[in-house]
Amino acid sequence: MLQPMIDKRPFYTFNHDQNTTWQIMFERMWPKVEARGCAQYLEGHSLLSLSAPRIPDFNALDVVFQQRIGWELVSTNVQYSDGQSWFEHLKRRQFLITEYIRDQASIDYTPLPDIFHDAFGHLPMQITQRYADLTEAYARLMLECSPEARKGLGSVWWYTIEFGFIKERGELKTFGTGLMSSYAEYDLAFSHAMERRPFDPADIAQHAPSPHAMHKILWVLEDFDQLENFVARERQKYNIR
Repeated sequence: MLQPMIDKRPFYTFNHDQNTTWQIMFERMWPKVEARGCAQYLEGHSLLSLSAPRIPDFNALDVVFQQRIGWELVSTNVQYSDGQSWFEHLKRRQFLITEYIRDQASIDYTPLPDIFHDAFGHLPMQITQRYADLTEAYARLMLECSPEARKGLGSVWWYTIEFGFIKERGELKTFGTGLMSSYAEYDLAFSHAMERRPFDPADIAQHAPSPHAMHKILWVLEDFDQLENFVARERQKYNIR
């Protein structure tokens, strides 16, 4: 059995002002995501019972994750974990929870993944077993493939898991957790200003992730199978179990 990389630290306790910021973001973002979020996200959101009044109790959510999908939530004070640390934790079925929340001056958009991105964006997707299995498989792929291949695979991760679209019954839905948690970019993503292309790993690999600016091009999955099949092929290519 894989051992935890770090001792589990207590989850940070957020104050009144931080909870107020969460409430403002939740109440503005939820109607958008409820209307255009993918089915996996909406299912997970319901399972976790996320709500507006305050930042979630991560001790309670940790129990839900362990019991439902065999994952742990792990608190971190690192605002932007590097790729190595991020994927090493995912390989061990540990999801990092950031200990800070953006200030209200950056409420529409922030390049840093904060607690709203982690909890409102990622966790509803991560609580579904099929999605969690995919992120673990992708982490193993990222850690064991060649350094050159990792660049392109990192772009595919970014433009699917973080900022991807997916089709459901012919309708365009948000799939990426970065979109789910960014008020300003959510509207931009659905506007005529955004170029949307069919999922094509070779095309995506030519575009480096853009964490400090809003995107101009995003890609659309036909379905979840398409991403799973891509990861399976890449793992087979590199003989990764």
